Amino acid sequence: METAVETNRDYEPVSFTGEAGEYFRIWIVNLALTIVTLGIYSAWAKVRKERYFYTNTSVDGHHFDYHANPKSILIGRLIAVAMLGLYFASGYLHPFAPFAVVIFIFLVSPWIIVRSRRFRMRVSSYRGIRFTFKPAYLEAFKAFYGAALVTVVSFGLATATANFMRNKFIVVHSGYGQSDFKFGGQHGEFVAIFWKSVGLGILVGFAMAIWSVVVMTGVMPDGQGEISNLDLARIYLSQLPLFLGYLAIGVFFQVRTRNHIWNTTNLGQTTFLSLLSVRELIWIYLSNLVAIVFSVGLLTPWAQIRLARYRAKHTEVLVGRDFETHVALQGKEGSALGDELGEAFDVELDLGF
Repeated sequence: METAVETNRDYEPVSFTGEAGEYFRIWIVNLALTIVTLGIYSAWAKVRKERYFYTNTSVDGHHFDYHANPKSILIGRLIAVAMLGLYFASGYLHPFAPFAVVIFIFLVSPWIIVRSRRFRMRVSSYRGIRFTFKPAYLEAFKAFYGAALVTVVSFGLATATANFMRNKFIVVHSGYGQSDFKFGGQHGEFVAIFWKSVGLGILVGFAMAIWSVVVMTGVMPDGQGEISNLDLARIYLSQLPLFLGYLAIGVFFQVRTRNHIWNTTNLGQTTFLSLLSVRELIWIYLSNLVAIVFSVGLLTPWAQIRLARYRAKHTEVLVGRDFETHVALQGKEGSALGDELGEAFDVELDLGF
């Protein structure tokens, strides 16, 4: 990138200093108090967790900070839970009532996304300067409904275009102090990533179809008779490669998309470099999953720390000479309601900012 040449400086990795043993103590206390208080403490637990990961993440010798108010998060979370309760209860009032609730959520989802993103950015800071997100509601409706429209009209063939539109909206409306992030992502790269993922999915599905025939032939060579529990277990286990295959495809899509977004995003003369590896991340996800399952969840903190350390190590930043000119914007932190609604209805987008 031109910025790297002009500044004549090297990229340096993001530093993450969190420790599994230290975070385990926070995690277990959060879990216990959340259970004892029937979920009320979850808002404070969230702040403690986020603050730990933020303050243990640093760039150029300066760490990040998290400033959310647990009470605000709790209020937003209670409202979100109430709306979920309304969704489930509405079915008893009228058979079509749940559909009305879903339609309502769909219509307000761009507002939820903007409020969620604005809140998360405004409660995050670096070197005393808050991150920002412009409350561009009209642009949000265009980006997300436009993305939904092109996906439906194209019968899913334009999913890459929709993904490009959504990610571009998130990046260009994000900022740090008075400076805005710039997005240089290429639509063609999003298309290439999508169709490579589809192609891999077709190959995995085809291979597993052949493998299933082979397995079934071995279990029932004459095509008749009852299937024993042992044979049934063999059939289920034979589908494990399918799960692993699609997990790998999901990681491929996630890594390639994240790398492209970060590698084409800049903040003035400050540029970023994401070097995540598909193979390494697949191993981390699988080994983390095995560790969590066999430890009955007790190794969850270790898995989270391990993943955070890997992502930080493979994310690099070139701080530009103009960085010191960034001035913090003053303003309201936004509403926690959007943040919790976004989580409750699974419409929140997280690019890792």
